[in-house]
Amino acid sequence: MDLVKNELAVDQQIQTELQNKSCTESLRDMIIRVESEPKRKMIYSGIKENSVGFVFGPAKSGKTILCENLGFSIAAGLDSYLGRPIEIENRKVLFISLEEFYPDRTERNEKQTNKLVEEMGFEWINNYRVVNENMPRYISLVEDREMLHTIFQEEKPGTVFIDSLSRLYSGSIEDSATAKELMRKLRELANSTKTTIVIIHHTPKMHDSTPLTIASLAGSRMIGQEADFAIGINKTMNNTRYLKDVAFRYASDNKETVDVIKLTDELWFEKIEEVQEGKLLACSDGRRNDANRNRVLDFIISKSEINNGIVKTSDINEGIDGISKQAIAEILKSLATDGKINKVFHGEYKAVL
Repeated sequence: MDLVKNELAVDQQIQTELQNKSCTESLRDMIIRVESEPKRKMIYSGIKENSVGFVFGPAKSGKTILCENLGFSIAAGLDSYLGRPIEIENRKVLFISLEEFYPDRTERNEKQTNKLVEEMGFEWINNYRVVNENMPRYISLVEDREMLHTIFQEEKPGTVFIDSLSRLYSGSIEDSATAKELMRKLRELANSTKTTIVIIHHTPKMHDSTPLTIASLAGSRMIGQEADFAIGINKTMNNTRYLKDVAFRYASDNKETVDVIKLTDELWFEKIEEVQEGKLLACSDGRRNDANRNRVLDFIISKSEINNGIVKTSDINEGIDGISKQAIAEILKSLATDGKINKVFHGEYKAVL
């Protein structure tokens, strides 16, 4: 209760201070002011200094490893990662991992850093800071904002990665008020500490043929609306991973291609080529359709010695998981057209052996 009262008191103080200050000035004065201030750099691929946004994608797509690779690249002083330039003066990185306990994460990180140690030595590793077992696994920004603020001030990182957004709130992220308040707290944290915050976030379960968009972000639309950047990573059914510039507030996001990437044995991503996202998804969808077609045909063949080999559509729907009734109907029609099965009666089929 005291924490809530303190939050309300701080908000009231801010409102009072704003009421005593003018909220407008001429564009000429604003231009002069901005020209006299230090220019905020574009750190990496649409990520501007002192901004807040997301690296997002479905489960097991490689979000955490991608962010670790980028964090290592920044900390080591590299000028690029995956062919995209890195430009930032404060090379100190803080990686707040809330989803993994430290032993497994550290073993992976040691393997990853070996790639750079051979070239850059060991000293740069001091620029890469991580959390230990004393860090709570869940942090509500309403109650624990001051704890994060203190950590940021003590470490003074230029870039902070947080894994993941789902560990930063209580309640439902689908609620627009919760989402808006969460993003407000994150922005206040970034602004007050002059830090860039990159948050790892998830997408709901996606169909293989669904492209990554800002609407793919889990939660209220306020999450995407309030973000300064959103970079997507996806893994298709045929295990092809790709990186996509989804939405940027301070850079162009009109790139017509995505970067196909692969994960090496050293747990580093490497860029392979640039292709149209639609072509990647079409290939994946085609492979899925072929696999499903074979599953249906194999199921019908397996029943060839039962009931004169006649299989009902209802039996196929019940016997095969993961394929919709509509998709099964289309597959049956295709198999009959190709002469793989015969339609004995309405809703009944028999394999051609």
